[in-house]
Amino acid sequence: MIQIELWNYPSPEPPLTVAQAGSGELAQSELGVESYEVRFSVPTPSSKLVSLPDTALFDSIAPFREGFLALDHGHQLHWQISGNPEGEPVLWIHGGPGSSASPMHRRLLDPAKYLIIQYDQRGCGRSRPKGEIRFNTTEDLLADIERLRVALNVQTWHVAGGSWGASLALLYAQSHPKVIRRVLLRSPFLCTDQEINAYLSAPPEACKVRWQLLADTCNRDGPSTILDYSHAAFCADAVDTFVATDRLRELARAWSVYEMAMDAWPAGTTPPTRFDDQALIARYRIHLHYLQARCFVQTPIVSEPERFRNLDLTIVHGEQDALCPFQNSLEIQRHISHAKVVPVSGAGHNAFDSRMVQAVMAEIRRWASEPSSV
Repeated sequence: MIQIELWNYPSPEPPLTVAQAGSGELAQSELGVESYEVRFSVPTPSSKLVSLPDTALFDSIAPFREGFLALDHGHQLHWQISGNPEGEPVLWIHGGPGSSASPMHRRLLDPAKYLIIQYDQRGCGRSRPKGEIRFNTTEDLLADIERLRVALNVQTWHVAGGSWGASLALLYAQSHPKVIRRVLLRSPFLCTDQEINAYLSAPPEACKVRWQLLADTCNRDGPSTILDYSHAAFCADAVDTFVATDRLRELARAWSVYEMAMDAWPAGTTPPTRFDDQALIARYRIHLHYLQARCFVQTPIVSEPERFRNLDLTIVHGEQDALCPFQNSLEIQRHISHAKVVPVSGAGHNAFDSRMVQAVMAEIRRWASEPSSV
């Protein structure tokens, strides 16, 4: 059984390895947490996070090339390339907002067939400056994707992304359909008020204890909403931050524990014992910057469905997703009728539930047998 490292978020010390337990454990450094146990919350098939056997994925590989792309206003975007230098280019867009590129994502792709391109969005992961929110909007992130394509001399590519990464993939495809061969989305986030409000105030019953911990942390200085308090705390200039460092760390940890619970649901999680507080604070600085601005998306995310007329679009989505409801995929299909929606029964948002992995990899294998649009 594989010990899963979902995200490769830089940390002052190497992430812990974890032993197998119950339904599996995940090492999740995107959230600044070095390990946590995923367990059964309710003894029913729908609540089980199915463990992922190592043999389900392609072998772990290291990038053969990486670097920084200079952007505007001092931002530098970290990128990395792995797989076959002569293969079909695939851009994998990480989620968040505030996360980073994962070595696990490239294991979903056959390294003999694909040139795998990953990067960290502005302020995320190894991009510089870490946690920078100035000149950091969705419009900037979309421009960065195209800058990266041009800088790497890629003519056309497949584009894949999950959650917030799927949001960016949808928006990018509408702006640059002629350079895209296929679009693969996992558990797309549509950046609607309904989704954001549910995330902040209406979690599933099994996640309410973790949500209450976060809400209580945000109300210790007087009544406030989770969004308003957290945004003020994380996004204030360092010299003006109104909470002490210990309180900021406590808030970041409360956010992390809650987000883990939502990601794992309908499975349960055991709270982590070790945190990378620096990574957490940087992550949630970006996260709250985007949530406060409703992710800088002012119109429905599929505002130009005609741009997908000649694009192969596939959406893989867990039917019990607590973060990005399955209805999102049906909404996309309502606007883009030829989009293929692949429901994953029993799965939630977690990208590495084995059922989700199997569905995503099956769709990628389909690329080899069906011609692309470009």
